Amino acid sequence: KESKIVILGGSEENLKKILSEKSAQFEESTETNSKLESALSEANDTITTLQSEVSSSAEKIKFLSEDIANVRSENARLVERANQLESSFTDSSKQLSIEVTHLQE
Repeated sequence: KESKIVILGGSEENLKKILSEKSAQFEESTETNSKLESALSEANDTITTLQSEVSSSAEKIKFLSEDIANVRSENARLVERANQLESSFTDSSKQLSIEVTHLQE
């Protein structure tokens, strides 16, 4: 925006014109300032909402990570139990085979 130098002693009409222009510029800058404050407030609200969503997502990720760890632990336990059952079955099969052989003799 242009700056104008006001020379005192100018005509009253000129001074009124300059005052009117400055008043209009002030009104315009006040409106612009108000719009900027409103936009800033909306941006702050959006940031607050996003921070809340990120926090909520982080908490969900934490719970999911715990669930995954629990599932892995349970899976390892089940694999170990399956191995024990397989070993037991193998031992029982060998014993049965020995008994069948013994009976056949």
